[in-house]
Amino acid sequence: MKQLLATLFVLCSMACLGQNSSPAQTLDIPKGLKQYFVGFLVRTAKPDSVSQEEKQKLFQKHLAYIRSEVEAGKYRLAGPFQDNGTIAGILIIDTPTIDEAKEIINKDPLVLSGRLSTEVHSAMLADMSCVQMQYAKDGVK
Repeated sequence: MKQLLATLFVLCSMACLGQNSSPAQTLDIPKGLKQYFVGFLVRTAKPDSVSQEEKQKLFQKHLAYIRSEVEAGKYRLAGPFQDNGTIAGILIIDTPTIDEAKEIINKDPLVLSGRLSTEVHSAMLADMSCVQMQYAKDGVK
């Protein structure tokens, strides 16, 4: 986890360097990089006052929302962390601005419910235009 955060820190640092008025002319940025936004879904300390059934319904809405954003081309990658730590998941968001990225991530049902909070960071990453998450068609596994 520390290595992942260190890597993301380096990537974010590169993005900050690239935000001056003429980065292509003054910096030696490798070809094939593109600006994305890295979103973290962070667990909150919200007390469990809802039933297990309600939690399951909310989680299904969360998954459906992620799928809709993947299909819309806004989420290039999305997935959970499996260590049960504070950070529950990561999203690579493909939008023109950080404000749009924040707007999208903050519409997630688990975020709206207060069960998750978010962090969004600008990053220069390898172009992921050819990366496509695929879901099984309904009824097919």
